[in-house]
Amino acid sequence: MQSRSSRGFLLSFLALANPEPCLAAPPLAPASTTPECSCYQAAGNKEALFLNHSFYDFRSLGNETFASNLTTPPAIDETQDRGIEPFTSLFFDTGFFGDYFTPASWSNNASEAAPVAMVNSHQNVYLARDSPESPLHLTLRTNRLPSFQSTSGLETTELAHMYASIHIRARVSGSPGACAGMFTYLTDEQESDIEILTRDERNTVRATNQPGVDPNGKVIPEASTAITITQPGGSDVGSWTEWNDYQLNWLPGRSEWLINGISKLNKTYGVPTQPSNIQIRLWSDGSQWPGNMTVGGLATLDIEWIDLVYNTSREAPGATCERVCTIDNFARDPRPQTASGTVRNIPMRASVLALVLWPLWAAIFL
Repeated sequence: MQSRSSRGFLLSFLALANPEPCLAAPPLAPASTTPECSCYQAAGNKEALFLNHSFYDFRSLGNETFASNLTTPPAIDETQDRGIEPFTSLFFDTGFFGDYFTPASWSNNASEAAPVAMVNSHQNVYLARDSPESPLHLTLRTNRLPSFQSTSGLETTELAHMYASIHIRARVSGSPGACAGMFTYLTDEQESDIEILTRDERNTVRATNQPGVDPNGKVIPEASTAITITQPGGSDVGSWTEWNDYQLNWLPGRSEWLINGISKLNKTYGVPTQPSNIQIRLWSDGSQWPGNMTVGGLATLDIEWIDLVYNTSREAPGATCERVCTIDNFARDPRPQTASGTVRNIPMRASVLALVLWPLWAAIFL
């Protein structure tokens, strides 16, 4: 098992060293294969154009063989401290989903700043439904044991995202002391987050660009901002225990956070500038940020769908888009809704330095 610090070191090189072509759409994302779409724009930003689209709708899996007779896997116990549990379903280990996302399987030891060891387990990633009549959803789980925190996460196998609009429909429940996060990640200094802390008020969400502290350990005020959940129309206060649509737009020089289609915040501080992967995690390590969950505590992150539009650092500068598809109706059907025949340039590019250096890094580190 790898620690997060060692993974960050590897990602910082592998993100630029991966010469594979753009990922094809998996079967779970039929919208990505729409032939009339040559690029995409997401709700909330009509100028940003993206060449790739992946949509994972867990609600649509009810008729699949692996969706029958679902049972919730037992919570991890004190003896399961190595994170070697198998996948809870073949769904997570096949091209149906696993070509793009993989459940996390690394761990972190306890430290002075993070006093609780953290161990990711595949057993904490599973498909579930609220009742026999309810649609399926994906669940991530974390629970506190006496000697460690059992955690969970999804990480993209694509390491070279270079700007993206990341959108999920999710809810969170459980004990104080957990952090549910959706974020881009390369290193602890190249990271953009939308996070829910179960110690917070239920209408509070954290929008953060890293780094959050300076070299002297002092908090950087502009790094993290608390935003509130509101429903469409902007008047009714919501709760993260209910289903909400969360969106993070990673754009050149700017990050934008939206909840239920409402733009809540724009930030220019700490916007990532290097190719990154995308992660969805539910975790705690007893540190100040999530808090220290009480032994026996448990929390879950449920997800109905994940929708992403993105570019990668491998795509050549100067590309044009002949037909733009807009994805603007996430709540009912997060697929391209409209198309325009206007030819436009794709401005979302990696830096020239990134495009030049990745072959050298690949030769040294692969």
